[in-house]
Amino acid sequence: MSANTQIIISHRQFAWLICSLLTGGGLLSLQHELVRIAQLDAWMTYLLPTLYALAIAFVLTRLANRFPRKHLFEIVSIVFGRFFGTIVNLVILLHLWLILMRNLKAFNQFIGTTLLPNTPPGILVMLFMLLLIFFGRTSIEVAARVNELFFPFFFLQIILSPLVLSNEVDRQLITPILTLDLKDYTFASMLGIGWFGDVLVAGAFLHTLWNVKQLRSAFRHGIILSALLLSVSLFMLLIVLGPIIPGNMVYPNYSLVQHIHITDFLDRVDLFILSIWYPITGCKIIMIYLAFLTGIASLFKQRDYTVINSPISLFLLLTTTLAFKSTTEVLSFGELSSPVIVACYQPLLLIGLLAGSLRFPKPKQQEQKGREPSESHENEGDEEISGQHPERTRGRYGATTSKKVGGRLSRIPAPVWTGTGNAALIVCVVLSAVGLTLGPLYSKAGTACGAGYAFFLLAAYLVSHMEMRKAADYNLRRPSSR
Repeated sequence: MSANTQIIISHRQFAWLICSLLTGGGLLSLQHELVRIAQLDAWMTYLLPTLYALAIAFVLTRLANRFPRKHLFEIVSIVFGRFFGTIVNLVILLHLWLILMRNLKAFNQFIGTTLLPNTPPGILVMLFMLLLIFFGRTSIEVAARVNELFFPFFFLQIILSPLVLSNEVDRQLITPILTLDLKDYTFASMLGIGWFGDVLVAGAFLHTLWNVKQLRSAFRHGIILSALLLSVSLFMLLIVLGPIIPGNMVYPNYSLVQHIHITDFLDRVDLFILSIWYPITGCKIIMIYLAFLTGIASLFKQRDYTVINSPISLFLLLTTTLAFKSTTEVLSFGELSSPVIVACYQPLLLIGLLAGSLRFPKPKQQEQKGREPSESHENEGDEEISGQHPERTRGRYGATTSKKVGGRLSRIPAPVWTGTGNAALIVCVVLSAVGLTLGPLYSKAGTACGAGYAFFLLAAYLVSHMEMRKAADYNLRRPSSR
């Protein structure tokens, strides 16, 4: 990959990458601990992690607006200076290295336990490392396209799980709702924050989107969609297996999909689902790996990381193999250490970046308008490289948007959608607080608040989808500005 090559991905690809980043490991490594702590209310513990991830997205969007065409590591060097910026970047790289080892080992332990129990763990890690070496010679654009192929199946698999598991559902297992102690709810939410803090990885790819509005909508849609999918998955886990059994399982979600039986002759649907989980989790790890390479290359003021691809992958192979001895160690590190690591540096980093960026003026609107024709011309060249001609892009994002959204909804401005989504999330917070307060005293109040929480979380997802579609209209307006 040339250092001068402009990498451009669509905001939909970016949103789906974020969703794969947040859900790829959460389905395998975290949910049994959430069930053990929060029990029947575990499916509602993703609210605070979602708000934390949205706070990270807000800071990253503000940085992208003030430092266009720069990624997180370059912005850190600008805001904190060359010396202190290098130290901060090394801290971020240390976190990414720990995330990579955690996900590589956990995923390969899952494959070794469920599919290839007789294969040595080192061989599984080495085979996956070959995959990383291959993608390390490409860009995030390739990983985004691969993820775009498999993510719709992943989405449908989770959304349709209430239908395919309807014959296994016991509604009595989910009641009563919101009877959890506030202390346990907070602790379970903190575990989720440790995983949702991984959204900082997306900061390494801020320069891959042309428009800040599309970046903002992609962040919001990807994070809220992740919360919805994880909540649905955990809700089905509780309503099928109950609050006791999943807490004692290593991979409760795999046990859940094993309960799927379509007629009497199609009873190994779990093999098909694993063929979807593998590329989604693979894209998650590839995204983190490319962010890790981008950060190391930025230490030398470079964007071309292909030179360091092979030695870094061999370093990861060695450290991942030696880091953990068993599945228990991997899961304990991911569940209990990740929140501590995130809490130690991320809030201070975000506050420092947000405050330090105020010293730098925003790009002038007139200068942006003056550069817009040239940027549009560069965008055309990049889209031709990526196989998306501007005319086809307009048809894909513009005409499709106007046909599907259509009518009055298409005339609603983007800030209205953003405000509506924020209001839906605020209502979720209020309902959770009221339910945790009144639920132990009045079961009907807890049930009503739980049902309202589910409704407004779904509403927040739909609004974020509309917000992202509204941001796609920018592709229609850009060519006309020339």
